[in-house]
Amino acid sequence: MSDASASTQIEADEKDFYEAFRRDYPIWWRITFLLPPLSTLVICLVVVVLGGILQLQNLLIAAALAFFFLGKFVILGSEQLSLDPFELFTLVVYMDIMTGMLLVFHAGFLFRIPYLGSRLLVVARDSQQLLAGHPWIRRATFIGITLYVMFPLAATGAVGAAIFGRLLGMSRLSTFLAICLGSILGCGIMVYGSVLIDKYIGRDNPMLTIGGVAIVTALILLLNYRYRKMKQRSQAN
Repeated sequence: MSDASASTQIEADEKDFYEAFRRDYPIWWRITFLLPPLSTLVICLVVVVLGGILQLQNLLIAAALAFFFLGKFVILGSEQLSLDPFELFTLVVYMDIMTGMLLVFHAGFLFRIPYLGSRLLVVARDSQQLLAGHPWIRRATFIGITLYVMFPLAATGAVGAAIFGRLLGMSRLSTFLAICLGSILGCGIMVYGSVLIDKYIGRDNPMLTIGGVAIVTALILLLNYRYRKMKQRSQAN
């Protein structure tokens, strides 16, 4: 199947589910669709009231770094972002859960949004090809999705997991629960890493900033490289 045909089929399947979900479960459709944006707005207002504009700015910068580049590694940079590791833990888990909720239950709508929809379809197509090239993932199901979300890259997480869950034939609820569990476990490991840094190295150590940035950057580049190679092998097969 060509890339265009695969994308069209994925889009059609998600559209069918979205319309059926909206028709058969209107209350849950509204909750899962409205909760992410409304809760985000409320959280931003609460942060401004309790911590001020600067605190909100720090959270938004951390959210952007986590989503586009650092992934869960952002938790290790709590000192540089003027945030507590547990604040970053809460932020990243919240982002994963809300993103997962939208993608698991409303991909049919999101795929129709200009630019965003085409980008999500590329992720869905890549996930389909990756799954076809690595059949062992099919046997992993819930555990596999959980481990996938635990993987600390920005390129993985809730977006890919939501799509993988559908391709694996999992229920929407099981996929969403796996995303929640994987995010909590993955972010928990990063918090533990941050505690070890404070205990054995110290945030004031100048080598922490230099070496830490270099190591995390190298890990991100290496993991992204390995991820791309896996996709390329899957496409070749």
